[in-house]
Formats: sequence, structure tokens, C-alpha cells
Amino acid sequence: MVNIREKDRPKTGIYSNYRKSKGKPVLYMAVALLVILVMAVIYNPNREAKRMIQNRKNAPASTSSEPEFIKQGELTFIKADSTIIVKIDIEIADDDVRRERGLMYRRQMELNRGMLFIFEDEDVRSFWMKNTYLPLDIVYLSAQKKIVRIHENVAILNEMSIPSDFPAKYVVEVNAGFCALYNIQVGDGMTFVRR
Repeated sequence: MVNIREKDRPKTGIYSNYRKSKGKPVLYMAVALLVILVMAVIYNPNREAKRMIQNRKNAPASTSSEPEFIKQGELTFIKADSTIIVKIDIEIADDDVRRERGLMYRRQMELNRGMLFIFEDEDVRSFWMKNTYLPLDIVYLSAQKKIVRIHENVAILNEMSIPSDFPAKYVVEVNAGFCALYNIQVGDGMTFVRR
């Protein structure tokens, strides 16, 4: 039998490994908590929402340059037998400045609204969609207020000519899809009253 002194005994087994790792679990826990804390600060989903709300609070009351709808009359589309198809509220563009501006810079318009353009005489007309962000139906009407041409779902921001093809004194612009929704067709008519 060989007598090995305690200090010469190889340091293996559970006892020796415990001494080496003594105090490290606390260090591991501290590092893990620090990582969790950093991740919570970096990836906080509410941080972006809070920033957006704060920006809204600090923003000026009205930053939109979009013109507001101002009801200036009512327009009624009618069938040839005088039955009412639909009524809408309208803005009226009856001078060069208003006709040139039209529905430019509008981003939205309610379904029951539109714009009536009134010209001094009946002539072949042509519109375009420059600076117009709303897709529109453009309805051309004769001096007798009968529809002579409809352009449906006209593309936005388009500077190509959209002709009446026939003499027109009135033009109505409504949201794209309006004419299809109410089955408004060439030959139908309209009446309007100013407010």
C-alpha cells in the first residue's frame, strides 16, 4: 500500500470542480440579467409608439395643406325619365382659378361628394389629373345637362389629356367607381342647386 499525502492527491472529482466554480454562478446570473436588461431597453416595442405619440403632441395643430371640402350646392343625377339616381354635395368651380385648381392636392373625398365645373359656353373640353391624388370618374355634360362622355377610374397624377369628345358646358368629378356603383350612363342627366 502506498501512502499518498492529501496535498499530493490529484484534484479530481466533484470537490475540486466545486472550488474552481465557486462564485461563478453569481457572475453568470449578473451577466444574464445585464443582457436581459439591455435587450429590454433596445427592443422595447412601446418605445417607438411613445415616440410617435410625443411627436404628434409636439407637431403643429395643422400641417396639412390639403384643401377642405366646402359644400356650395347639391347635384342630382337623373335618368332620362326623370327618376332620381343619386344626390351628392358639391363644390362649384365656376371661374378660371377654381376650375384650374379643381380637386388638386386632395387625398380623400367622401362618396357623396364631388365637384361641378361650370363653363361660360359649350365647347369640347379636356381635363387632366396633374397634382390630383384621387382616382376619379370624370363626367362631361352638354348645355342641356345631359351626359355626353364618362371617363371612369382615371389614373392619378396623369398629365395626359382626358377629352370630352363632344361639346360640354358642365363637368362633374366624383370618386372613381361612382358611376359604375350607381349605373350612371351617357344620356343620363343632372340638375343642381347652389347653396
